[in-house]
Amino acid sequence: MHVVFKGSISAVLAGDPNEAKELAERLGKRTENYIYYKRIGDLIRSVLVPEALSDQAEALSLSTAFYLKVSKFDATTAELALLAEASGLKGVVMTHDRENFMRYFGDLGISKMLSEPSEMDEAAKDLGYVYVDRAFNVKGVGTVVLGFALTEVAVHDKLVAYPMMKEVEVKSIQVLDEDQERVLPGTRIGFALRNVKLEEIEGVSALIKPGVKLRDRMSYTKFKWASEATSLHLFAGGLKVMVEVSGNELKLGRPIPETVVRGILVNFNARPKTPKVFGWAHS
Repeated sequence: MHVVFKGSISAVLAGDPNEAKELAERLGKRTENYIYYKRIGDLIRSVLVPEALSDQAEALSLSTAFYLKVSKFDATTAELALLAEASGLKGVVMTHDRENFMRYFGDLGISKMLSEPSEMDEAAKDLGYVYVDRAFNVKGVGTVVLGFALTEVAVHDKLVAYPMMKEVEVKSIQVLDEDQERVLPGTRIGFALRNVKLEEIEGVSALIKPGVKLRDRMSYTKFKWASEATSLHLFAGGLKVMVEVSGNELKLGRPIPETVVRGILVNFNARPKTPKVFGWAHS
């Protein structure tokens, strides 16, 4: 019987990049920049190790779980703790100093996730689209995209390239360099696309199933430590859009699939000595 792969996606957060990499190496083998993999039967575990705050927010918004390693109690660690809290995900929080952790972060829900290192493979939900992080040409193949399937996709399926909203067809699917007929949510994929030129989908960030509705407004919750803001970055389901704060809601600069019910809000222009992580968006 042919295996149909599904996947889990985890983000590793640590103030020290070397500690993040060490933890990722225990969870999988690095085969792409900042991505580690492990095949467990029909499940492909993907472990993301982003370093910059924007990349961490994007990776976390895409993930099904997180690992947070706390060695220092400084501003960088505080941002990572707030990122993890804003994500709303299940996680494993590790520290050598439980007393200080509770002193600084005891008000956060993630304080209930303190534990020894353990492996997590939370199942990815079906969000009705494929997250795309790269698009390029391959000689003899044509336009290829890399990303994570956040829905079930089969060869010959027709999807809509976002945000340009152009229809494309999946010509072939690869998972870990092996051809597949279909994949399930959470799987790292490579799709060859039919009848579309790379320049026609320049800047593509998702391939959405036809019929998936989009939303242009969300509610939000602000962290009490964050400064007020009128414009923010929203990271939701791997997608990044600008939003305007309007009363008790957010106006999205670009609609996103309404299947995405939570996202991380970041204010890169936050006042000094206040966190950049503003809070989270929700439906």
